[in-house]
Amino acid sequence: MNVSETTLPTIQHVTITFPFGSEPRLRKFYVDAVGLREKPTPKVVEPLGWIWFETGTPGVELHCVPDEQPVPPDTRHHFCLEVADLEEERNRLVHFGVEILEARPLPFRPRFFARDPFNNLIEFVNVRGDYLTASR
Repeated sequence: MNVSETTLPTIQHVTITFPFGSEPRLRKFYVDAVGLREKPTPKVVEPLGWIWFETGTPGVELHCVPDEQPVPPDTRHHFCLEVADLEEERNRLVHFGVEILEARPLPFRPRFFARDPFNNLIEFVNVRGDYLTASR
């Protein structure tokens, strides 16, 4: 069976962690600074304290799960959010006191990184073309 005969898996959600009791800070960051919309969690997981956010891709969610173990300060594991206006997103994050971490430039992919209040690393990108063919 070749790849054209199969359906590739799709990402349904990404899960990150945050400290117990930090729900207001989590919501403020992901709703106000990043611009996601909170989504009601199913009743079965409500007692677990999970918080879910909708993204701009229907059906793809960000799940935030309270955890006692902190995210390592030097983690490079991250997820990426494509935004329509990278400078507007940068300015909004700076307004909320978020440190911007500059990224190595890629053709047709202006981008930067930032950490949420719990050390989760996020890449912000504006896709303007195919950077893989830029050097051909």
